[in-house]
Amino acid sequence: MVLDNKKQIVDESLKTRKAREKLKRQLEAFDKKVTPQALEKKAIEIQRWIARHAPNRVALKHKSISLFDENQNAAGLSVRVSQLADQIKKEFCVTTEEEDQVKISNLKRLVRKE
Repeated sequence: MVLDNKKQIVDESLKTRKAREKLKRQLEAFDKKVTPQALEKKAIEIQRWIARHAPNRVALKHKSISLFDENQNAAGLSVRVSQLADQIKKEFCVTTEEEDQVKISNLKRLVRKE
């Protein structure tokens, strides 16, 4: 007896086929709505929106904007992170396994506080 190792693909169910056809019809209807006129109309709407919100815009003439600066200007540590780092430094020296467990549970409790 020779076993065929190829997996057999089961035909789609009626429900799946109907869902696929429905999605296909929706995509076709959407594609029909995308016309050069519709794109031009949307471009005008966007330009009007930008003009309407111009007073809220930030003037960039006096501001410096750069792309990712490779962490040359990294944000400072938060108070919470600084406290955790100090706590870890204090408890880094472990002498016994029992003290280790107590210190780990204390650190976990400290971390859970927000």
